[in-house]
Amino acid sequence: MKYRIAEVLLLSGLYLLTGSCRENSPTPSSNKQKEVVVPVVCVYTMGKVSGELQQAMMDSLSNHYPKCRMAGHLPLPDAALTTKRNDHKRYRADELNKVLCRYKTDSTIIIGLTQADIGLDNFRGRAHSGIMGLANGIGTGVAVFSSYRPRGYRQLFSVMLHEIGHSQGLRHCSDTRCMMQNAKGGNPFSKTNVFCDKCRNYMNSRHWKL
Repeated sequence: MKYRIAEVLLLSGLYLLTGSCRENSPTPSSNKQKEVVVPVVCVYTMGKVSGELQQAMMDSLSNHYPKCRMAGHLPLPDAALTTKRNDHKRYRADELNKVLCRYKTDSTIIIGLTQADIGLDNFRGRAHSGIMGLANGIGTGVAVFSSYRPRGYRQLFSVMLHEIGHSQGLRHCSDTRCMMQNAKGGNPFSKTNVFCDKCRNYMNSRHWKL
């Protein structure tokens, strides 16, 4: 009988010991690393955009970013036309970005591509100014750019990277060799098409190969 009691006590002790070990041991899920989500760059054409231009921009994007696709076509809304310009149609870039924001999700970067002229009202001390591109805001993941002003696909892609840089969180750079510099009404992309080390490292950390 004594041996039986001792056996029961021994088994009870072992059970409590192993139970305690199980409680303190990490669960399988705690050992898993958090999955890195790479946002998809979704390009929307706005208004008339040639197939050649679409392909050129998508080829350039694919060479520098792992996940990108043509997402669809959107009309240029008449409500986005500036009323401060009479010689030809020019669309307000901020209004176009409002349209693009409707398609933004946590897993996407939304880019609008147009061949129409774009600009901003009450910009740079003028009633209206023409521009090459505009991010919806720093780090918002939304931007629009136009082929109307850049000279050739190379400059146009630099404009796109500049605006994407803003949409990813970059502000204007003080380095005059960097494409993230403030254009100040000019065209810095005719002189440079590269990021400085600081801006490039920032973009590389967000899955861009630059």
